[in-house]
Amino acid sequence: MHRNSLRKSSLESMEAEIESLLKSLENLKHDASEESQKSVKAIRSNAESALRHSRSLISDAYQEVKQRTRQTGIATRDYAQEHPYTTAGVAIGALGLLAAYLLCKRN
Repeated sequence: MHRNSLRKSSLESMEAEIESLLKSLENLKHDASEESQKSVKAIRSNAESALRHSRSLISDAYQEVKQRTRQTGIATRDYAQEHPYTTAGVAIGALGLLAAYLLCKRN
């Protein structure tokens, strides 16, 4: 009889330990999911901040390129108006080089 009561108390003790372990695992799971959500929110916030910064940099670079392109176009137009024969000569030379390249490539 003493053995049965010892076995019963041992089983009850094991069941209590298993229940305690299950509760601990559930708490760990809950804590981990909260930490994961916090981490995901932090990562998302950092990514959005980096994206805003990148868009700002790209916008600034686009404006600078747009301005330089416009200035280059104006300078080219002014040069072509001031030196029409030189411009025509350069254009004919460029067409000649293109034609020679295409003929050489063909053969």
